[in-house]
Amino acid sequence: MNPYHRLTHAYDPDNNSLYAVLRMLGWGELLNLGYFTPLSLLRIAGGLSGFQEDLVTRSLDLLRTRPGEHVLDVACGTGRTTVRIAERGARATGVDLYPPHLEQAVRRHGDHPRVRFLPADATDMSAAPAFADASFDRVYCLEAAFHFGPDGRQAFLREAYRVLKPGGRLVLVDFAWATDDPTEIRAADPDRTVRDTWAFEEFEPLARYLRHAADAGYRIRRVHDWTRQVIWSLMTLGTIAAYLARTGVGRRLLGFALPPLRDLPVVQWPVFARLVRAHTPVRRFVRYVALVLDKPI
Repeated sequence: MNPYHRLTHAYDPDNNSLYAVLRMLGWGELLNLGYFTPLSLLRIAGGLSGFQEDLVTRSLDLLRTRPGEHVLDVACGTGRTTVRIAERGARATGVDLYPPHLEQAVRRHGDHPRVRFLPADATDMSAAPAFADASFDRVYCLEAAFHFGPDGRQAFLREAYRVLKPGGRLVLVDFAWATDDPTEIRAADPDRTVRDTWAFEEFEPLARYLRHAADAGYRIRRVHDWTRQVIWSLMTLGTIAAYLARTGVGRRLLGFALPPLRDLPVVQWPVFARLVRAHTPVRRFVRYVALVLDKPI
């Protein structure tokens, strides 16, 4: 399948019923899963966008950006994270390979004085003058590298290292496979429901991620495991919703707690429940990590 077509399927509510529900619950400019704490869950009636913003805040804090620095936002999507970087006083360049998202980013945020958006393949940026060696102080990639594939992720680590200045930092937030054998996802997702829903083949084993980072030259500063706050929290909410979606009474309860769901067509409820159930075996083997990688001086 063509990669553009696969991404269109993943991020089109007409093709992906799970994405349609997430859109109704607040997914918009941001496409990440969100960061949940017991206290913040009290805000769930307000939708998911606040949790997504929380994840952006936590991950951007790891960059430790200083005013005036130049930050590369890889796979910037519709540009919200790029603007958040600029709001911290940095100059921000957002890059994306998917034209519909990049067009939205330019339309929404292209007039920001410290922001620019460029089309680029994060696994090979060497041909463009904007991505010369040692041209960025920080590189940031939030929940996108799982689309790149194993070779693409390794190439991205090398490219980010190349464009970073000595003493620079890469913050890479991504899914990771909990064992050393990522092909185990084939047993957990036998009919490819999860992989086709979100347009990926495998998650990178954490040990291999760190080995590739070290091989590229990075000093591994920190590994944050956010599995419980991200994957387990959202999947627990999804499992409860899928259970309630089986009956009319349950759907009415969901509509009362989360009013946007009242507009979900009846025929989409069983599709939504099936997709959530398909994710359950996969989540047992998936971790959600934030890698803080420094380029030595």
